[in-house]
Amino acid sequence: MKTNIYTFYLLICTSAAPLQADEVVVPNGLNTVEGNSSTSDPFNSSSFRFQQVFDASQFSFVGSATGRIQSISFRIDGASTHDVSYFFGGSSVVLSTTQRSPDGLSTTFADNRGPDAVTVWNGALSIGGVAQPGAIPQSWPFAETIPMTKPFFYVPSHGNLLVEITAGSGQPFLPGSLDAQLLQGDSVSRLYASSFSAATGTADTLGLVTRFDVAVVPEPPTWALVATGLSAVLGSWFLKHDLLGPLAESSNSLANHFL
Repeated sequence: MKTNIYTFYLLICTSAAPLQADEVVVPNGLNTVEGNSSTSDPFNSSSFRFQQVFDASQFSFVGSATGRIQSISFRIDGASTHDVSYFFGGSSVVLSTTQRSPDGLSTTFADNRGPDAVTVWNGALSIGGVAQPGAIPQSWPFAETIPMTKPFFYVPSHGNLLVEITAGSGQPFLPGSLDAQLLQGDSVSRLYASSFSAATGTADTLGLVTRFDVAVVPEPPTWALVATGLSAVLGSWFLKHDLLGPLAESSNSLANHFL
C-alpha cells in the first residue's frame, strides 16, 4: 500500500506548478531605504550568541501557504567607507517559530526558541560586505549570505520567526557596522551575548535589516487530498483481497509512462 500511495504522490508532484521565489527584506519597506541605526555588536567578539525575532506579518506574501526559507543575508551600514569582514571558524544557525514578539524576547535564550527548531547551517561563517562608495543603502549585494544546507519551512500562522546564530573562533579582519533598525514597536528585535555558550543575554529593540530568500510552497489542492485519501482506502481494500501485486504493477506502469 505504501508503494501505491508514494507513486500517486509522485504523479501529483509532477503536475504541480513550479515554486514561486520571493525576496523579502525585514523590516518591510527597507529594501532600498537605509535603516536608522547600525551595530557591530556582538560580531566584534571572538564568539557570540545572537537571536533576532521577525514578526510574522512581514511574510504576508506567503498567505496561508508555507514559505521555504532558503537563505538569509545582511548588509553593511550605509556610512561604511571600507569593506567589513568578520570571520568565525565555527558556527551554528538555527531557525524556528516563536511565540515571543519583537520587543518581547526573554533574556534567557532557551525560552525563545520554538519546538520546530531546525539547524540550517553548521560550519565556518563570514559576516560583512564590500563597501560601495556613496551608496545608501549598501544594498548590492545583501552581502554575506548565510549558507543553508537544510531549508526551514515557515508557516507564519504558527508564530513569529526566530533566527539564532552562535559562533566561535572569531576574527574581525575588517571591523565595521551592519545596517540596523532601532524603533520601539516595530517588526524586529534581538537578544545577544559576547559568548557562544551564554545562557542569557542583553535584549533590546534593535534589529539587523535582513533579506530572506523564500520559495512559497502552495497548499495541496482539495482534489489532490481527496484523491490521495481515496488511494489509501483502495490500497487497503486491494491488500485485504490479495490484489496488491497487480495494483502495484499497474501503478508503476502508469508512473513510468509519465515520469
